[in-house]
Amino acid sequence: MIMDPVTRINRDPKFHIITRRYDDFVRTFCTNPGGFVVKEEYQEFIATNGHSMTDQRSENTNFAFLVRLELTKPVENTTAYGMSIAKLVTTIGGRRPVIQRLGDLHRGRRSTEERIARNPVRNTLKDVTPGDISMALPQRIVMDIIEGLEILNQIVPGVNSDSTLLYAPEIKFYAREVEVDRCLQTSIDGLYAAGDGAGLSRGIVTAAATGILAGRGIALALT
Repeated sequence: MIMDPVTRINRDPKFHIITRRYDDFVRTFCTNPGGFVVKEEYQEFIATNGHSMTDQRSENTNFAFLVRLELTKPVENTTAYGMSIAKLVTTIGGRRPVIQRLGDLHRGRRSTEERIARNPVRNTLKDVTPGDISMALPQRIVMDIIEGLEILNQIVPGVNSDSTLLYAPEIKFYAREVEVDRCLQTSIDGLYAAGDGAGLSRGIVTAAATGILAGRGIALALT
């Protein structure tokens, strides 16, 4: 696997990238060595995610490649914007994730079942629709993904190959940040906010750490 030299050092590396054209922030997230891409079902749209298993491995490494979007006036609802993108991809894919070879995206053509079938990298998620993610994602996001992978290829040679598979959509929403003190207690006495839902963390490790902080705060309050 092309990610092995990196994941042997850090199983879940975080690469932060600033794109050239739009000066946008792109990052890797949730790297899964030997992992599997999975489909997520929501009421109004579908999405993708990834995981690794203790008793089963694939020949692939998957990771999320996220573009941060921060809207300003007059449109500030990034959650609604993200959901609208997810709904469009859901429509394009027939309520299945859209999969595309990176080489096909570079050439401005959709991926077909035949191209996916003969691709050297096998897709671990089978419930997909071969297509063109540029028909579903905004042009700015598509360019950020293309440029971001070009930059990441300088650190992880081979990740920008034609055979790399892209799945869409992968959506992450940030919760509104709750005002808390250093022990994560809110303005309501005895009410603590911890985890991703509090808008204070980005990922399961830091979410777990906030639980420890809240626990210490509760213990301190009881003494």
